[in-house]
Amino acid sequence: MSAREVGISSRPAWMAKAERGSAAALRLAITLLRALGRRTLGLLLHPVSAYFFLTDGRVRRTSRLYFERLAATPEGRAALGHAPGWRDTYRQLLEFATSLFDRLCVWAGMDEGFDIRHRGAGHFAHLPEGKPGHENLLGKCGALIVGAHLGTFDMMRAVCLGADVPVHGVFYGANAETFNNFMKALNPKHDLGLIHVRPDAIGSALEIHSAIERGDFVAIMGDRVHISGRGTHTVSFFGAPARFSEGPFQLAALIGCPVMLATTLRLGDATYEVHSEPLYPGGRVPRAERAKVVHEMIEAYARSLERLCLRAPWQWFNFFEFWEKES
Repeated sequence: MSAREVGISSRPAWMAKAERGSAAALRLAITLLRALGRRTLGLLLHPVSAYFFLTDGRVRRTSRLYFERLAATPEGRAALGHAPGWRDTYRQLLEFATSLFDRLCVWAGMDEGFDIRHRGAGHFAHLPEGKPGHENLLGKCGALIVGAHLGTFDMMRAVCLGADVPVHGVFYGANAETFNNFMKALNPKHDLGLIHVRPDAIGSALEIHSAIERGDFVAIMGDRVHISGRGTHTVSFFGAPARFSEGPFQLAALIGCPVMLATTLRLGDATYEVHSEPLYPGGRVPRAERAKVVHEMIEAYARSLERLCLRAPWQWFNFFEFWEKES
């Protein structure tokens, strides 16, 4: 198994962008949350969203492009209900801030009153039976869960924890270890079991393989790509060519594990719906057929993301270059 085969790049462009948050900022936010309560602290979401709307030109540009692509399709225009404008970007940022805030509440154990539903839970029950010694507590085999920067994944993690099935997040940032330690200190149940993509991509791929073989779930994003375009596959997304990462799907075809799409959309205040569906039932793919199967998985992934974006058009949070530039 080589790094080229699994398509995991060591230095994506977006990984080089420093995150604005830090463990210290999270501690402060959780201290304020516990002191002021969810309702009171939630009043800050509008000014915080307005600040980023006014100061982050890149976010405004990528947001505008997303809404223009969405509105270029009849279904997208119907979902928006109007021509896209700056109010859509502001609403998108407010949804993003609300999502982060609610994640903070979950991390801090202040999620009483949250309503988390799961559409598609039966798909996890229908995963293949795990081999003796290689099954999870549901008696199933491990699986690769491919998410996206649409809605939030943390509510999906809550569902997995509720079923006592270990779930590992694949992270690219250099501060992943610090963040994981912070989460464990906050609540031992929140050990994220991170698999950190390092420069030796082959080591990361082996960690993913080992976790799935143990019957665990491994969660990875499928909508972030390397600036060079390496390890990507282009398919149509809202009528324009967009690049998706091949890595997760190549890895699944190589090791033969099932692939599930999972993300969580906010339906209302403290109300979330986890959406999951199968993308690949599992089974190793011969090398000669791998490119075809990977293409089919990515096509299915893109079509599912389109449907989910139409349900919640302001909850697309991929604020990076996504569509191919027109020549």
